[in-house]
Amino acid sequence: MAQRPARLVIIDDHRMFADGFVALNDASARPYDIHVYDAPEVFLKALANGLSPDLFILDLVMKQMNGLALLSALRQQGSKAPVLMLSGMADAPPLAEMRALGANGFLHKSAGQDDLLDAIETLLAGGTLFDLEASEDAEGLASDFQAPVLAARQQQVLALIGQGATNRDISETLGISENTVKSHLRALYETLGANTRTGAVRKAQQLGLI
Repeated sequence: MAQRPARLVIIDDHRMFADGFVALNDASARPYDIHVYDAPEVFLKALANGLSPDLFILDLVMKQMNGLALLSALRQQGSKAPVLMLSGMADAPPLAEMRALGANGFLHKSAGQDDLLDAIETLLAGGTLFDLEASEDAEGLASDFQAPVLAARQQQVLALIGQGATNRDISETLGISENTVKSHLRALYETLGANTRTGAVRKAQQLGLI
């Protein structure tokens, strides 16, 4: 019997992001079962009536209810499903508060599509992922962290993700498989101390690598 697709619930009063993710999902080889709510109170009613997804994706800033308040309400209703918080704000995100209220991950909305999909898969697999780079001080980081020496292929992959290339783009440009691309990305994340493509690019720019 085929395994059912993971059920995701997105709560975001900015439909542009949700619609964009739904379009991305429709083109994916492994689509999710996505339900979108643009009104937190409607979502909470659905939750009280038995809504039980595999993963929640919550926007941090919404007009009707702060994302942290919604996260708190969600946990108070007893839901144990993992929660990925998102934000498009330039300010440092309240990561400590997110963790304390039971979030399992955070990603900035400027992250690439592959970053978002990787974050979703990480949380669905029981892991956590917080985009810690979003709250770090760049000047302090540059003074405490010496620029590493990257292999030639790693440098090529880094330059391409700095240009916004997807895994498929990198695969086609360099003539390597997407699995090899992912291996290079994992090595880059470890070397640069990053969790996401966006974080890796940010640190590489701070260190003068790209």
